[in-house]
Amino acid sequence: MDKSIKITAKEILFSVLNSYSQVFFSTSKVLAIFLVFISFFDYGAGIGGLIAVAIANLLAHYLGYNAYFLKSGLYGFNSLLVGLGVGLIFQPSIELYGLIAITSTTCFFLTIVFQGVLGKYGLPFLSIPFLVTIWIVSLSGSQLTALNISERGIYTYNELFRMGGNTMVGLYNWLEALVSSSFIRIYFYSLGAIFFQTGLLAGIIISLGLLIYSRITFVLSILGYAVSYLFYILVGIEFNSLSYTFIGFNYILTAVALGGYYLIPGRTSYAWIIILLPSVVLITISTQHLFQVFHISPYSLPFNMVVLMFLYALKLREKRPGGLLETPVQLGNPEKNLYLQSGNLRRFPASYPVAASLPFFGEWEVSQGHNGEHTHKGAWRNAWDFIVTDKHGKQFKGSGDFPEDYFCFGKAITAPFEGTVVEVVNSIPDNTIGDVDTKNNWGNTVIIEHSYGIYSKLSHLKYHSVEVKEGDKIKQGQLLGKCGNSGRSPYPHLHFQFQATPYIASPTLDYPLGHYLLKGDKYTFETFSYPQKGQVVANPVKNEILTKALHFIPGQQISGEILVESIKTGIQIRQSKFIWKVNTDVFNSTYFESEEDGSLAYLYNNGNLHYFTNFTGKKESPLYWFFMSMFKVPLGFLPNSKIQDQIPVNLLFSGMLKILQDFIAPLFLFLKADYTLEIKKAGDILSSGDVKMTSQITKKIAGRETDKYDFNTTVNENGVFEIEIKFGDSKIKLKCRNDL
Repeated sequence: MDKSIKITAKEILFSVLNSYSQVFFSTSKVLAIFLVFISFFDYGAGIGGLIAVAIANLLAHYLGYNAYFLKSGLYGFNSLLVGLGVGLIFQPSIELYGLIAITSTTCFFLTIVFQGVLGKYGLPFLSIPFLVTIWIVSLSGSQLTALNISERGIYTYNELFRMGGNTMVGLYNWLEALVSSSFIRIYFYSLGAIFFQTGLLAGIIISLGLLIYSRITFVLSILGYAVSYLFYILVGIEFNSLSYTFIGFNYILTAVALGGYYLIPGRTSYAWIIILLPSVVLITISTQHLFQVFHISPYSLPFNMVVLMFLYALKLREKRPGGLLETPVQLGNPEKNLYLQSGNLRRFPASYPVAASLPFFGEWEVSQGHNGEHTHKGAWRNAWDFIVTDKHGKQFKGSGDFPEDYFCFGKAITAPFEGTVVEVVNSIPDNTIGDVDTKNNWGNTVIIEHSYGIYSKLSHLKYHSVEVKEGDKIKQGQLLGKCGNSGRSPYPHLHFQFQATPYIASPTLDYPLGHYLLKGDKYTFETFSYPQKGQVVANPVKNEILTKALHFIPGQQISGEILVESIKTGIQIRQSKFIWKVNTDVFNSTYFESEEDGSLAYLYNNGNLHYFTNFTGKKESPLYWFFMSMFKVPLGFLPNSKIQDQIPVNLLFSGMLKILQDFIAPLFLFLKADYTLEIKKAGDILSSGDVKMTSQITKKIAGRETDKYDFNTTVNENGVFEIEIKFGDSKIKLKCRNDL
């Protein structure tokens, strides 16, 4: 067989399996196997579902639709549901499977249409294609005289006996006797109903599959069901009706979708599940009565309505509260989404789209910070005043009687971020020392629009020093003017603030600086933070060696070798070579791919920082160690500067501790992995020389340190990385280079 056909067959197999697990917003093959198995509890439904999903995925493949969506099962799960539903309604026959082929094709094209329509608004199509298709079949069912309505489910014991003889009948009776609580029984019925199964066993198996796949999804399924159950009881609705209708799953799917898939799992997403589920209940009850007129079921309509309504409403927000975040990159698993985001919140805060730098060169001191003691009060409290001081803490030379005596006077002031100049004042004379101009309070000023609702204002600039004009498009770091003493300024300094409107007297906006160095015993690299009064801060100085070495372009190939030996004995344990390739995915994310084991390491470089964002594949592989050692590296720094971050929990912990953490992760993280990197040597920062760094990863359980990983890294002028890793009794030497 041709190799390309073999690859295609494998891809189609994976897309079929993912179509099953995608019903629960997953791409887990283990969960898929559970779901394929239970779908055949009703053989008519099982065969119908398999035919439908195979047709949909083959159509997507041969018509040339997006390979990522095909592989992930997004093109197939709606047709799968149609096949299961139609296969359950009618008795198995050639005519039935012909109908399933037609309806699955119809559903596939509806999937493409709804993907295009809803995708324009950044919304998922969910199970809307299934709903439209199954309603078409249900409304036309009485006219399909060549098909016989199924009687399966009426003679339960006969069907069980055909499936597994007395053993299956005995198991069924044992489960019926064991699960006596109506609350638990209806939960399992509701889970089984998602795959059009009516027995307890199907629901039990699905719940086990969910538990293995994701503890958060399992908890959310119970939470969604329990909240709805309590609301039924509270308002006096008969709950037992859910045991014989295909309705109860709406509550489970809503909780799973909003609590852990489309939103980052957390206290806030869980709270919104509790708030929204009563609406799902009311919509469910009302649509049941409405659809009875047409003798059809609303199926998953309530789930679709509430999820789409809420997601669309979130997209219209002007601000994004930190506790209610949409999943930026979908990893197909709530735990992975949460663990990745818990670290990335410090790198990519959702509320801060502008990563502003300090608006000057060199080291400056904060003379007045937020909520200052002089002028930064009330609506203008979120601002900074900056000055330049000498090693003795003085801000001027001599007597300080003239503006020129002050170290900051006449120093260059730069743009904190790219944007458009919207206001310029350049004609206010500088004050004599000790005097203030209350008529022209802000003095010479530049206001820049960086993003919608985010402006920066730089004030008290030097008379006639402003180099830009209104309407200019400027870049980060571009010269704006010079520090002066104009306006309400008794001595030279720079006033810097963010604001939500473009006017001179606008109130301040509580907004942090993106990246800066904080001077102490060592320089600390701060990310999205606020300089405080008395602190000395500076912009990082870019290192050309690191900038070049960590600039990875798709198509590059990285090769190297790894040596593993015992620290105690010095005996070599393993030595091998490796090759990584730099690629991009459908979301234009850059990643390394290991040819040896298929591991992937995703990375991001914004010109100021290199950081890895995620790793999938074989742990303790060469790519894994490179990922850990270079997890976050500033491209601009000063020698002896330090940076901190956190490694996602799932990349370092496993076993029962990790499983326990999964259950409570949305509420509390007791497992942590701290990452620290320190620049030890960088030759001449502005010229050549090896860059030497040390980094450390510390595993913590409830705040107590357990294991440590020590990394020593050297990057030379040719971009060769030499990394030594020590942990436990092992020492690893890793060397890699760019082959281009």
